[in-house]
Amino acid sequence: MNREEKHPVIAVTGSIAAFRICELVRSLSKQGIAVRVMMTRNATRFVGPVTFEALTGKKVIVDDWEEGMLHIDVKNEASVFCVAPATANIIGKMAQGIADDTVSSAYLAMNAPVIIAPAMNPNMYSAPAVQRNLRQLKEDGVEIVDPMSGVVICGDEGRGKMADLPVLEAAILRLHEIGKARPVVRPQ
Repeated sequence: MNREEKHPVIAVTGSIAAFRICELVRSLSKQGIAVRVMMTRNATRFVGPVTFEALTGKKVIVDDWEEGMLHIDVKNEASVFCVAPATANIIGKMAQGIADDTVSSAYLAMNAPVIIAPAMNPNMYSAPAVQRNLRQLKEDGVEIVDPMSGVVICGDEGRGKMADLPVLEAAILRLHEIGKARPVVRPQ
């Protein structure tokens, strides 16, 4: 794989904010940036894979076992790995090294810069366990695009709304440039 082939990989998890990622992928694609999308099973309850396939022209990865070990293929093609929206569930899996789906497996295999955009109920976001997991991810080198304060879909108010798309897009583009320059790491 040469450096020109590396592109952002966006992993969508099960949050109502998943619909906002369609616009992010569309914006990146309009700039001529190829994007690969992965989804957790729960994410497909909010946005169907066919939507992202139409926006990217690429098959969306939902089940790692459909065509071999896709989490390994993705780590080799990623210039940046972005998990957005990042639920409390995926944040916990990433922080604790749990690899029980294609997104968490890809994260553990990843050798590209990683960014997450948390999105959840404000009470969940402020929970000690979530804050502990976010600190662990920061320590592990994951960049976190902090959520905003506001009213979330359930009517609760506080910090937990996914960051504005231009903020997230700028972070992805910055790390995309860094990640394109990284050589592919091959196991010995």
